Amino acid sequence: MNSVFDILSKYLDDPATGWSIGTFGVIAEFHRDPNEAVEINLSSDHGQVRTARGAISILSNPAARLIPYETVSTLPTAWNQGVMVCLPEAAATLNAHKGVTDLGPDNDALMPASDAHLYDLGFACRHIEACVRTADPALRNALSDVSGTPFFDLPMEFVEALKTANPVRVFRSRLGRIEVAQEIPDSNGITPVGPHTHILPKLFGQKREQSANIPIPDNWTIALAFYPPHPIRTAKGSFKPFDKITFNAFQTLIQNYAPPALAAAKREAWKYLDTDEAAAPEVIPKTRHARTAFRVALRQWEHLHGASPSSTAWRQLCDSAHLASGADIRPPHDTNA
Repeated sequence: MNSVFDILSKYLDDPATGWSIGTFGVIAEFHRDPNEAVEINLSSDHGQVRTARGAISILSNPAARLIPYETVSTLPTAWNQGVMVCLPEAAATLNAHKGVTDLGPDNDALMPASDAHLYDLGFACRHIEACVRTADPALRNALSDVSGTPFFDLPMEFVEALKTANPVRVFRSRLGRIEVAQEIPDSNGITPVGPHTHILPKLFGQKREQSANIPIPDNWTIALAFYPPHPIRTAKGSFKPFDKITFNAFQTLIQNYAPPALAAAKREAWKYLDTDEAAAPEVIPKTRHARTAFRVALRQWEHLHGASPSSTAWRQLCDSAHLASGADIRPPHDTNA
């Protein structure tokens, strides 16, 4: 089996894979187009990808663990998928600045940063630092004036000035960083294609690091996430014909790295359908995450083999359309399924 960093490097080299660093409601994402000009630097212990719109770097860490997940979608034939890259809580912890803080020159900058300082925006997250980087004297003075103020207590006129100045956003964790240079859209604007950030107060106010539907083991923390190509959805979320190659690639991650009970639940669902066993409520998994894996497996079997009387009966038993309202999300901020 390849090391965790080998797998990360493989997907970092794939333009169809998206990435994120963040928490529930505050997140940076990195995406690039297949034909976009790009600089890629991969070594045995770190990887970097840079475009004109943003950049990402990842670091090798022997404590890192992959947690691939699949969750049901509100769309009855679909599912969501991703891979959380986790560290033990103690190894993932950062400074958790409770207010705007000048961190000084950014010596690890991936994009041009001459004379610029890095400022933590004060979200007090234990496992990420959400920052901006700027050399603009006016913006630096404004940031100094609000030093120590938590982000959500900042005056609205300052937040609007920050958007107008459009500094590079820098999100850091113990496993890497994402930098975003694209313009910050208006509050009611469309999320730009490519690298971007989100700050969503209602989600952040829930004080959760990820959706409860994602099976993160106790005492582990998400430091990075990636989203390999989906077998039935494009990068923009529209449907495409079922792609068995990308499906099999993700199932390899599930079998090798997902919590064993989840992989086992999927194998059981496929066994019942392959052998045309009658739907039986007593064999449906009792735990939340295993039951979700079972439901996803039913949907996937129909993409592989087509619907059958057996699959229809099993889905009516535990995956009817009205049950899909508990859908999870793709990147941790997205409420669309």
